[in-house]
Amino acid sequence: MGCQARPARFDPQLTTSRTHYRGLVLLALPVSLLAALPLVYIVVRAADADQDVWRRLWSGQIPLLLANTLTLMLATVVFSALLGVGAAWLVERAAIPRPGLWRVLLALPLAIPAYVAAICWLIVLRRGGLVDRLALEWFAIPRGEVHLPPITSLVGTAIIIGLCVFPYVFLPVGAALRALDRSLDEAARLAGRSRWSTVWRVTLPLLAPALVAGTLLVALYTLADFGTVSMLRQRTFTLAIFQQFSGQIDRSAAAILSCVLVALALPLIIGAGWIARRERQIARVRWQPRPRVALGRWRLPALLALGLLVFASLGVPLLVLGGLTIQGWLFPTRADAIWSLNSAGLWRQSMQSVVLAALAATGATLLALAPALIAVRAPGRWSSLLLALCQSPFALPGVIIGLSFVLLLNRWLPFVYGTVFALLIGVLFRVLPQAVAANEVALRGVAPQLDEAARTLGCSAAAAVRRVTLPVAAPGMLASWVLVFVTAMKELPTAMLLRPPGFDTLPVRIWAAASESVYTQAAPPAFALIIVTVVMLLLITRQHAGIEKVL
Repeated sequence: MGCQARPARFDPQLTTSRTHYRGLVLLALPVSLLAALPLVYIVVRAADADQDVWRRLWSGQIPLLLANTLTLMLATVVFSALLGVGAAWLVERAAIPRPGLWRVLLALPLAIPAYVAAICWLIVLRRGGLVDRLALEWFAIPRGEVHLPPITSLVGTAIIIGLCVFPYVFLPVGAALRALDRSLDEAARLAGRSRWSTVWRVTLPLLAPALVAGTLLVALYTLADFGTVSMLRQRTFTLAIFQQFSGQIDRSAAAILSCVLVALALPLIIGAGWIARRERQIARVRWQPRPRVALGRWRLPALLALGLLVFASLGVPLLVLGGLTIQGWLFPTRADAIWSLNSAGLWRQSMQSVVLAALAATGATLLALAPALIAVRAPGRWSSLLLALCQSPFALPGVIIGLSFVLLLNRWLPFVYGTVFALLIGVLFRVLPQAVAANEVALRGVAPQLDEAARTLGCSAAAAVRRVTLPVAAPGMLASWVLVFVTAMKELPTAMLLRPPGFDTLPVRIWAAASESVYTQAAPPAFALIIVTVVMLLLITRQHAGIEKVL
């Protein structure tokens, strides 16, 4: 029903009525419980495991896995922070040409899955790869005598992941730099601070929340990564969990390892939530733009550094994949004939991926609406609990979510397991936490006074949400949908574990071909995946809300 001229009965301190609040809770409660189900099941399965399994894992695998995983995470965070902060300062504060273009180019690496980047760098830098062959053919350097970076080491893995995820730092730090008021610098300089002292004592503390938020996202991504560590043969928790499950060694051991990984991720999630809440409480004052810094003789090196970063993170994958795609179509080998990925097969896999990602993004956005509304319009203990339950899958990498749904469906709904519906459920709950967080950000951008004004005009609480809140929040929610869609498009382990026979998504096809070293067959689906995600990210970067606000 619409808005009618009748007295509005509501507490002016609240923007929702009790009836409306109860309705939102009834909608959010089953979503929250279902979202928490994989985590609960994994914990219960691990608790029921035999004590000998626990002792064997703690004395054998877990110490090495902890060392490898934490080392990879810390190295990736440091490398991404250096790239992100440096690039953000050059784009937002330095006097360089076309900063808007650089801002878009440096955001696009988010479209490239790290496992695809790993495939490309393996092709370029592995022994017998592109660099090795060029050295032999052009400079007559015997094979094996060219010093190549150790791409399959923990440091090499951290660099490859960092080249794909540094935008998680670059975007929020860049947004924070644009928001800084130049009067703060001027006040520090008038107080006698030098330029560098002002940077260390004023600028960096103001950037710290954005930097910490970005690095926490990088850390969570690294903990959850499966495809890259699998391609580069780095034994971390995600790879060990997948091997325990797929090899049918011991599913209880897989659950135990999953619990340890969740324990590593939980502090990061809590920290990210605290930073996000702190940022939302900051009051924005009057703002004066800062003048850009003239680089002088450092201008050309700065532009070269930005160009090298764009080339390494975006150019190399696109050039390698494009070249391999053309090679596989024009000069097919025997392996290409065996795999026989033609244009019809590539189109089918692309459409299956797009439809699956669109359905998962739409479902997650709709399911996330009620918990996000409760968190924004009726904050309190219960709303915080519902929000935490909805975001609990954020602590679970895709391999764990896939594993938990495999075990759950096998036990309770065996007729669903092995169907496209099971795959859709798994991917939907994989991206639900991102949808909840992004919807919450979009809804917080709607002033509560707008809802109150609609209520005073006679709208019910539900009508005010439908006619005022949602239309105003629509641009931000559209941006969140695009980001959730991109995440679903790139999802690999959940799709591998839950897909029905014969239903290949682009990530599954990429992983299957690359794991057999048939790179000319991995390139076309990887190129198609990147093109789709790049187009979607280009759409979101043109939105007024900005991509950095919904990360």
